[in-house]
Amino acid sequence: MEQSQTFSPRAGLKRTLSDRALLKLFYYLLIPVALAFVLPFVPMILMALEDGTPLTAISFVALAIPMPAIILFQAFSFFKPLAFSQVTIFPDRLQMLGKDKKNIDVSFADIKEVKLSHLPYQGGSFTLVMKDDTKYRFTVILERSEYVLEAISSFNPELLPPTSFETYRRTAICADHNYTRMNDSLKNWRMLVVKYMLLPVIISVVVLLLAPYVGHVSITDDLDNVFRKITLVNLILGVASFLIPALYITGLTNQALIKEPNNARRNMALEGKVYKIATVVHWVTFVAFVIYIVMR
Repeated sequence: MEQSQTFSPRAGLKRTLSDRALLKLFYYLLIPVALAFVLPFVPMILMALEDGTPLTAISFVALAIPMPAIILFQAFSFFKPLAFSQVTIFPDRLQMLGKDKKNIDVSFADIKEVKLSHLPYQGGSFTLVMKDDTKYRFTVILERSEYVLEAISSFNPELLPPTSFETYRRTAICADHNYTRMNDSLKNWRMLVVKYMLLPVIISVVVLLLAPYVGHVSITDDLDNVFRKITLVNLILGVASFLIPALYITGLTNQALIKEPNNARRNMALEGKVYKIATVVHWVTFVAFVIYIVMR
C-alpha cells in the first residue's frame, strides 16, 4: 500500500504512560495460582508427619516447592515491576516512577543510541543506551510506548529519524489497540461469567431433559460429561471469535497506518461490525453443536 503521508513526530509532547491494567490482574492472580499448586501436597505432608516419616514429608515438600517458586519469581521479578511502573514524557526528558516510588530522570541529551526490535503487529521493545552505558528497556506492554520514541525523535531527529521507527510504531499502535480491546472485554466480567460458566450449566441440563424425547441420549447420562463438552466448545468458540477478528482488524490497522501514519485512532465502526459477525458465527456454531449433542 502506498504511503500518502509522512509521519511527523509532535513537538513538545507531554504525557504520562502506564503499563497495562491487565498486568496488575495477572500479578494478583499468580499468587493464588502458586498457592493452588501447594494445596494438594498439604494433606500428604501432614499424613507423613502423623505417621512419623519426616523424610517422606520432606520429599513431598520438595515436590511442592518448585512450581510455586517459579510462578512467584515471575510474579515479583517480571509482572510486579511492569504492573506498577509509570513513565512521564517531557519535551527533553523522561521521568520514570517504579513500585519503589523513586523517580529516575532520563535526559534525551544523554542518549547515545536507541536499539529497536519488534514482532510484527503484536510485540516488540526498544532500549535506550545512555552515554554512561546505562540501559533502559521499554516494551509494547507500556501504554503507547511509541510516544517515547516520538518525543526523542522530535528532540533529536539525527539520533532517531522518524523513518527509523515507523515499523515499530505501527506494531506498538496495533498492540495497544489489541490490549485495549482485551481490557474492554474483561471489564464486563459478569457477562463473561454468565456466558462461559452459567450458560453451559443451563444448556447441559436442558440437553439431558430433551434428549430422551428427540434423540438417543438418556437423562441418566453423565451431566458432568455433557457439561464438559459444551463448556469446552463454547470456550474455544469464544476465544476464536475474539482472536480471529483481532488479527483481521490488526492487519487492516497496519495497512491504514502505512497509508495515514499520523492517524492512530481506532476504527470503532469497523471493529463493531467485525465483532458482530464473529458473535453470530460463534452462536450459530454453538447452537449447531448443542443440536448435535441432543440428536446424536
